[in-house]
Amino acid sequence: MGGSQLISDFRWYGSDQSLYYDRYELKTEEADDPWSGLVNLIDIINNSTSISESLPQVFNVNSFYKAIGTDILFANLDSYIDGGRNFYVYKNFVTGKFEWIVWDVGLSFGAYGGGGMGGSSNSSSLSVTYVTSAISRPLAGKVFNDATLKSEYLQSLCYLFNTYFNSERIFAQIDSIANTIRPYVTADSRKQYTTQQFETNINSDITLGGGQGGGNKPGLKSFITARITSVQNQLVSLGVSCLLDIEPGDLVINEFMSSNDSIPDPAGEAEDWIELYNNTSEDLDISGTYLSDDFNNPNEWQFPENTVVAANGYLIIWADEDDDQEGLHANFKLSSTDGEEIILSNLDLTVIDSVSFESQALNLSMSRIPNGTGSFVQSNPTFNRENSNTTSVEESTAEIPGTFTLKQNYPNPFNPTTTINFTVDKTRRTTLRVYNVLGQLIETLYEGYADPGNLYSIKFDASKLNSGVYFYRLESEENVETKRMVLIK
Repeated sequence: MGGSQLISDFRWYGSDQSLYYDRYELKTEEADDPWSGLVNLIDIINNSTSISESLPQVFNVNSFYKAIGTDILFANLDSYIDGGRNFYVYKNFVTGKFEWIVWDVGLSFGAYGGGGMGGSSNSSSLSVTYVTSAISRPLAGKVFNDATLKSEYLQSLCYLFNTYFNSERIFAQIDSIANTIRPYVTADSRKQYTTQQFETNINSDITLGGGQGGGNKPGLKSFITARITSVQNQLVSLGVSCLLDIEPGDLVINEFMSSNDSIPDPAGEAEDWIELYNNTSEDLDISGTYLSDDFNNPNEWQFPENTVVAANGYLIIWADEDDDQEGLHANFKLSSTDGEEIILSNLDLTVIDSVSFESQALNLSMSRIPNGTGSFVQSNPTFNRENSNTTSVEESTAEIPGTFTLKQNYPNPFNPTTTINFTVDKTRRTTLRVYNVLGQLIETLYEGYADPGNLYSIKFDASKLNSGVYFYRLESEENVETKRMVLIK
């Protein structure tokens, strides 16, 4: 939008669709009435009395936050926030919302001479809520003047600032592009600047002669350095803390499974998974924090924007390298045979939590017991829910006869915990389940492959059950054995 003389400003000029024909250029006609949706959007922007509720219903505000946030970080004023151009809006018929699409960002780094900053060195101090006029650019104006939308925008800006807008990342990109085009700059006999000016401008400002393309040109690296300082200071003055610093213990690696063929992900595939738990009574926004399986590469995978772990809640990450699937999918897999580590880190790479582990058995997880605070023990998985010592498993590798044996629980009677031991005669898929006197399943204590020569010791916690008689049954493809136990409270 913005190709005509009139500005695509999103101001309200009335309900007559023809009043907008000269301001917006229709590119596709996928609807019978292609203008009605745009006019309705403009109406909401300008006339809604609860814009923080009504705007997100028809407009993908997150795509807009990212677009203007990037424009502001790079001082690209040849955009909606100033020039009122260089964007598309597209009606997504799947979501029913308009999407904001950016194009032509060639006058970034404060190079736009027609804007409020004039392409001067002051572009590095551009306000993080800059708009040429809240009245003439009401979409940005409403975002910056509504407390809810402004807070959401600033959090999105924080994510961009912490994740992408750092000198190490951007300087490397500048050097890479400069190296690519340098031979062509040198060979160009008709360029409007000298080769030395090209080299100088990589690091510092230059001033070119008058005419088109003339004036002050901010140095690429000097602009980024000054811009980072300015943005940091502005955010501090606004009371916005971008550097999420989660304290150890607040968020923990609570459970993981590196050998799984029993719990499918949303795509129906049984993959490695990691469970996080929020030990606090407040939601934790962990956008931009890191998860890795290598201490030497702690920033291997980064949580996407708007990743929140609910208060006293759980979050599942699939470690399967399937980032195109629904849900959170890390770009690494866990080793079930050799063992490795899992590291959760803040944006500054300080470690929030970590665990090292050895080889893992199929369909058994490593779980913190007690939930969220305890040490890791091997157990039947409690996927996306509270870990309980009901299912903790201990294996003894002493010389144990290879027989299929279910031992009597001890103590018996018990209150509220007891231990159940069993062995198997050959490697096979085995289950241990508890039933009440009506034959109703109470809990599965063990489900997975068991090996001969090991003593499996299961702790059963019946603290939530009523007194009475219960039965526990060990079952494999060829054998079944059942015993009785008594809970007395």
